[in-house]
Amino acid sequence: MIRPKFREDASVLSHPESAALPGSPRTVEVTVRNKVVPALTALLAGVVVAACGTPGSSASGDTTGTVKVAIIPPSSGALAQFGSDTVKGWQYAVDTVNAQGGVNGKQVELVRMDTDATSATTLRAAREAVTQRGAQFIGGVMTSTENGALNQQLESLGALSFNSLGKDDALTGKDCAANAFRTVQTNQMDVNALAGQLRNLPGDKWAVQAVDYSTGHTAAEIFRQAAQAAGKQVVLEQYAPLNTTEFGSYITKLQASDADALFAVEYGADGVSFVNQAAQFNLPAKFRTVLGFNMVSEPLFPALGSKITGFYNNVGYDVNAANPLNQQFVQGFQQKYGSKPYYVEADAYLAAETLFAGIRKAGSAEPDKVRAALNNLSFDSITGQVTMRAGDHQLVRPSYLGQVVQDGSGLAFKIIASAPGTRTTPQADPACKL
Repeated sequence: MIRPKFREDASVLSHPESAALPGSPRTVEVTVRNKVVPALTALLAGVVVAACGTPGSSASGDTTGTVKVAIIPPSSGALAQFGSDTVKGWQYAVDTVNAQGGVNGKQVELVRMDTDATSATTLRAAREAVTQRGAQFIGGVMTSTENGALNQQLESLGALSFNSLGKDDALTGKDCAANAFRTVQTNQMDVNALAGQLRNLPGDKWAVQAVDYSTGHTAAEIFRQAAQAAGKQVVLEQYAPLNTTEFGSYITKLQASDADALFAVEYGADGVSFVNQAAQFNLPAKFRTVLGFNMVSEPLFPALGSKITGFYNNVGYDVNAANPLNQQFVQGFQQKYGSKPYYVEADAYLAAETLFAGIRKAGSAEPDKVRAALNNLSFDSITGQVTMRAGDHQLVRPSYLGQVVQDGSGLAFKIIASAPGTRTTPQADPACKL
């Protein structure tokens, strides 16, 4: 069973990106409508990042026996829990590789920096970590806005960034950078994975309920095309502004439509409001399928409860994947932290795996040599064999369709289908100039 992440009166998010949705003409902030659960502060206080090895140089060289990685997650606000869990994923990876003798004989040290998830604070932390504390690599940066700002500074810093959280397609498009590598799926990859399974889901007439935002419109367009290819029909499309708290008029139109299935693109607090209000009107009973895009996820399970049982949603990481590396990871992580990893922790671990694979291939921890080694590098990981594409520095990895099911006294995702990254990853964006 996946452990609870948030209580219902907390700021609950389906994904860290819900707090700073990609592609907006302005920075979007999610307001915490109620006080943050005090337990989150205690959880953060319990995260201890162990340092080992000797002081190293900055990104300019490979002159010591230590590989230094700056981790810059938020330690306060609505994203603090995700920040804490990101540290866990990186820390477990570092502890594991150090226990095995390090990477190419070098011990790895985490340099923990704090941010409030704003770009200015994150950039200051990155500069300090590299120029004053000797970090050569950067991870744990949370939102696409922060990652986009960091990408612009990486060349001058001489450091490499490993993004395990920011999903905005532009980060491997017009905002890409030679020193930036993304290990998490893009929004486009997630939507493609869902669209590829549409033919197999119950329902012939679909309604679309989406956020009135670039990602919502893009997801709806891809879905509409997939529905047509699958011989299905979209009979209603409607869009609600960001930060909508009252979905009554939208639910009324959904009830009045002749749709027998629903595709919902509502994020974070908006998604929670929509799901709760839809349940009050017994709306899910009208549909043969409710398919969410980033609408429900493990952190939301305690807040939403049994009302989402049976819902489908995109899933980035399969905790039950049978490959040996994943089984070892899950078993070891559970022994260390007392619970199985979910996608934030697993994606952070995968980012570390990617860095270590690059160092091994390069035979060096010098950032420029690691950067060259990572281009088109394929390696075995907790998600199976993956490839870091040279054209845009996007990791080609699988995606999943999951269904929410009862798991003991809680909820979990049952993986319904998997989609290889070679099928879901679009061609490299020509706007990316590396």
